[in-house]
Amino acid sequence: MQKESGRTACAANDIISYAQLVAEERINLQKGMNFGIGKNYSVFLMSVRKGAPYADEVDRKTGNLIYEGHDQPKTKGSPDPKTVDQPLTTPRGPNRI
Repeated sequence: MQKESGRTACAANDIISYAQLVAEERINLQKGMNFGIGKNYSVFLMSVRKGAPYADEVDRKTGNLIYEGHDQPKTKGSPDPKTVDQPLTTPRGPNRI
């Protein structure tokens, strides 16, 4: 990594710690999607480790992020949250998280 105009430049496949990321972005990041934290970008925190709770991945051919997102809340009597397909929209608008 190199410093460029006050920011650290990361190369593809660089691995940085959560603490480094928070320091660089100057904001505490939540698990998952941090939508619109910068002027023109978002930050996704994901794990591709064995046993990770979501099947997120980066397509090796296209470089596209395949982001499972989050589960429906688990409530008594409801189906397993992993089996529920989430809607594209909610009464409040597009489902962005």
